[in-house]
Amino acid sequence: MSQTAIVKAIYDRFCKPLLKQLEDPVGSQEKCLRNVLKRAKDTVYGKQHGFADIRSIEEFQRAVPINNFESLQPYISRAMAGEQNILFPDKILCFLITSGTTGDPKLFPFGEHRVQDTIINVLRSGAFYVVHHDRWDTLEGRRLVFPAPSSIGQKIGEYEVAFMSGALAVAPLPPQLKMLQTSERRRVPPLEVDNILDWDEKFYLCARYSVSADVRSATGITSNIVSLLRKISTDYLDRLLADPEVDSVTKTKLRGAESDGVIDLQKIWPNFRVLLHGGVSITPFRRAIKDLMGEIDLWEGYAATEGWLATQIYLDKGMMPYVGTMFYEFIPEDDEAATPIPLSDVKAGKPYRVLVTNSGGFYRYDIGDVIEFTGTEPLTLRVVGRKASIVSLAGERMSEELILRALELVCRDFGIGFVDFALLPEVSAEVIRYHLFIEFTQLPDDFEDFTGQVDERLGAINIMYGAQRQANVIHRPIIIPVQPGGFEAMLKGQEKILGQTKVPRLLTLELSRLIPRL
Repeated sequence: MSQTAIVKAIYDRFCKPLLKQLEDPVGSQEKCLRNVLKRAKDTVYGKQHGFADIRSIEEFQRAVPINNFESLQPYISRAMAGEQNILFPDKILCFLITSGTTGDPKLFPFGEHRVQDTIINVLRSGAFYVVHHDRWDTLEGRRLVFPAPSSIGQKIGEYEVAFMSGALAVAPLPPQLKMLQTSERRRVPPLEVDNILDWDEKFYLCARYSVSADVRSATGITSNIVSLLRKISTDYLDRLLADPEVDSVTKTKLRGAESDGVIDLQKIWPNFRVLLHGGVSITPFRRAIKDLMGEIDLWEGYAATEGWLATQIYLDKGMMPYVGTMFYEFIPEDDEAATPIPLSDVKAGKPYRVLVTNSGGFYRYDIGDVIEFTGTEPLTLRVVGRKASIVSLAGERMSEELILRALELVCRDFGIGFVDFALLPEVSAEVIRYHLFIEFTQLPDDFEDFTGQVDERLGAINIMYGAQRQANVIHRPIIIPVQPGGFEAMLKGQEKILGQTKVPRLLTLELSRLIPRL
C-alpha cells in the first residue's frame, strides 16, 4: 500500500470523524465521558467512585475529586505491584515516565487502549497537515525524529519504563492500523538509536543517518529538534567526512553544502517542508528555525504523558481539542477556588488550568498546564505555560508565554535571536526581581538598553508587573547571558535522560549554578 493511499485511508477513517465531532463539541464531550466511564466502571477506581451510576457531567464532578499524581499514587502503586484492572481495564504494556521539567519524574501505567488512541491521534496530526495543506510531496521522503527511549534500562516488575514517544515506537499496532505494517518505515534514524542514553552519541548518530537521506519533515519536542538541526549544521562536518560509515556520495554532498565549516541544511535537504512540533513554545525557536531551514511550515501538536490533547488542523488556525477521546474541564487560572467548567463554557482570551479524563486512567487529573482559547467558533487553543512556572513575586502572575512574547519583541528590535531562557526569582528583604538566563544566538550590543527594553515590554504586556515596577516593589530585572549550549550542559549536569527533556522555565538556585555563563 503506497504512502499516499495510507494517508488517504487515515484521513477518511480517523480525521473526518474528528471534524464531525468538532461540529458538536458539547455532544461529543458528553459521549466521550460516557464511554470512558463505561469502560472503567468495573475497575477498582471506577467501583470506588460509582462510575456505573453516573448519568451527567454534574454527577461526575460530585462523585470524582480533582486528582493529581499524589492522589492517584496509591492506585499506581498497586499497578506497579502487578495488579490489573486498577485504573483502567486493559492490559498494562509498560510504565511511562514524565520528563520531570517542573519536579521529580512521575510514573504512570500505559495500557493497550490508550496506545491505540494515542497512535491514531499522532497519525491524525500528520494526515491533517498533508491533506489540508496539499503537501503530498512530503510522503516521498524521510521523516527526521529525535527519538526518546522505549526503555531507559529500568523495570518495575515485568514492565519496562519508557517515555511516551519511545513506547509508541515499539507498541503493537491496533487492528485498524495493520495497513502500516506493509509500508516502508520512513523515519530516520532507525529504531536501534532510540534507546541510546548517551547524549553525544545519539545526537551524532541522528546526524549520520539523516544527512544521507532525503529528509522532508521532522517531528519531536521543539527544543530537541532545533538542537539537533543546529548540531548537524555547526558541529559535525569534520567528523562526518572522516566517518567510514558515511558513503562517498554523501560526503561529496556535504562538501558542496559547506561554507566556513558550517553545513547549509537547505542544500542538504532541498525538499524539507515541515516541522511538526510540540512540547514547548515555538516562540524562542522561530528565528533559529528560519536561519537553519528557511521558510518552512510549522505544524503544532499538544501532547503530554497524560494524553494527546489537541492538534493543528488548518494552517491558519490554532490547535483544536480531541473532543472525542479526551474529556476536558477548565479552572480559571486566577481563581483556585472556582468550580471547574466544561468545554462548552470556556471564553476566548482567558487562561485556564486543564483537567483531563480519559481511557488511560486519568480522572479529573490536573496536568499542570495553563492554556488559553484563541477562539470558540471553532474551538482553538494555545498553551500558555506550566502552572508551576507562573511567577507571582508581588501579585503579577507572570507566565512563560508573556516573558517569551517580551523577549521575542525586544530581540526583533535588536536584530538578534535567542535559543532559550529560564527565570530565577530573587526575593529578599532588600530586593524583589527577576534573573533572566538567556542563551542568545547573538549578544545585544548594549546590554543596559536591552535590559531596559525587556523591562518595559514586560510592564506593557503585564499591567500588574508594570504597576509594581512603577511603585519600585519589583526591581529592574537582571539579564544573564548563557554560554552556547549552556542549557544542554545544565540538563547533562542533572543526568537527565535525553529525548524527552525540556529546559525548566523556573530555576532553583542549585539549578542555576549548573548553567555556564558568559
